Amino acid sequence: MEKSYINVKKQKKKSTIKFVWLLIAFAIIFIIIVARFALSGDGDDVFSGAPSSGDVYKIAQAFVIPTIKSPSPTFSDSEYQFGQKPDSVYIIKSYVDTKDNSGGDQKINFEITLKFKGGSKSNQQNWDVLNLNEY
Repeated sequence: MEKSYINVKKQKKKSTIKFVWLLIAFAIIFIIIVARFALSGDGDDVFSGAPSSGDVYKIAQAFVIPTIKSPSPTFSDSEYQFGQKPDSVYIIKSYVDTKDNSGGDQKINFEITLKFKGGSKSNQQNWDVLNLNEY
C-alpha cells in the first residue's frame, strides 16, 4: 500500500509542476502581447478623443488632392477655417495654389465637409466626405 501512495503523490506532483510551467508560459506570452500593444504605434492613439483642427485639415488635403488637376498643389498650412458640428462632422474652408495649363498661378478655394467614423484620425478610411465644393 505504501508504494502506491508514494506513486500517487509523485504523479500528482508531476502533473502539478507541468500545470505550473504551463501557467508561467501563458503568463509570459500574455505579458509580451500586452507590452507590444502598449509600445506599438506612431503616437496616433485610437482612444485619444476628437480630432483636432490640424488633423481634420490634413485629412481634408488628402481628399482634395485627387480633384486638383495640377501636378503640384500647395496648401496653406496656416490660413484655413475650421468648424465642427454635432455627430463628428467637420467643415474646412481653405485654398490651394496651383499652376494652370499655361503655367500661371491659380488659386482654388474649397470647402469640404467630413464625417469622422472613429478609429485612427490619420486613416483616410475612417472618414466620409459629405460635401466638397471647389470655386
